[in-house]
Amino acid sequence: IGQGRMTLEEIVAKLDTNSAEKDAAALNAKDAFDVLVIGGGPAGATAAIYAARKGINTGIVAERFGGQVMDTMDIENFTSVQKTQGPKFAAEMEAHVREYDVDIMNLQRVSKITGADQTANGLVEVELENGAKLESKTVILSTGARWREMNVPGEAEYRTRGVAYCPHCDGPLFKGKRVAVIGG
Repeated sequence: IGQGRMTLEEIVAKLDTNSAEKDAAALNAKDAFDVLVIGGGPAGATAAIYAARKGINTGIVAERFGGQVMDTMDIENFTSVQKTQGPKFAAEMEAHVREYDVDIMNLQRVSKITGADQTANGLVEVELENGAKLESKTVILSTGARWREMNVPGEAEYRTRGVAYCPHCDGPLFKGKRVAVIGG
């Protein structure tokens, strides 16, 4: 039903067959935002915090708050934090965002964005997969990172046994060996 680590909230949402309709009704009732951030990873959370600190009416739409960080066990390259785990970091990040007046709409996937120049009221329209529509004066796209598969022979079989997705994280494991880094 999913890939990577999932929270109980994510599992329940996938099992509740009526949750999409309930979510859509609640989301459709929301007033327009001044800033709507699409993406709940570190960059999206930071953008929302900075906007909310200025008193701007801010919302975050996230497929999964925390983003790819939720699938990362050890994080050792975050300045001022010697070592943490991805889910712990994501929880602390969410707690930080919640210190401000930010409307977090988790477990929501954007399906369409209509520019302000194409709507009758001059607001950006963000349509979600569940049919809900949100409006905002401004949208920040912060859709984050994801691991990309090359679909080459052996890739799936050697995942975690030679195929890695984080060269600066897993690089020390391959010290002195011939490697190829693909991607950007």
